[in-house]
Amino acid sequence: MIKKNIDTSILLAIYETSTQLLKKNLEWVEKEGLTNQQWVILIHLAKDPNLPYLKRNMHEKPLMASELADSLGVTRANVTNLLTPLINKGLISQDEDDKDRRKKRLALTKKGQKIIEKMQPARYASNTAMLRGLKKEEKQQLISCLEKITENIVK
Repeated sequence: MIKKNIDTSILLAIYETSTQLLKKNLEWVEKEGLTNQQWVILIHLAKDPNLPYLKRNMHEKPLMASELADSLGVTRANVTNLLTPLINKGLISQDEDDKDRRKKRLALTKKGQKIIEKMQPARYASNTAMLRGLKKEEKQQLISCLEKITENIVK
């Protein structure tokens, strides 16, 4: 028989929250013909300073597909499948690395930058609604707790 356990309850609550977050994001992301993962790729390429991956891994150069795969927790092949529609829509470009032409660096196009700007009001409104009722101190504490959990997982 499975017993009640606070650690398990916390992790399952995080899992449920992430599932609900993905559903909620689809409401405004799909309006632009994107999936949640494609949206996350776009904000990676926009160097969103709120992304934990970019806080942990500062990048001077544009990201490569392998780095996106690492951040998203998917395979390189899956990232390629996510990138292809973004390239076909003209939202991102793949450019050769200055020093190693075999490496491809990813960048937002002007069209990609415009879609990010267009989507920001809906993003911020959604974020504000989801965090309604939390005080600034509670938000900071939540970030701290989530960072500790992530650190324990990736050790």
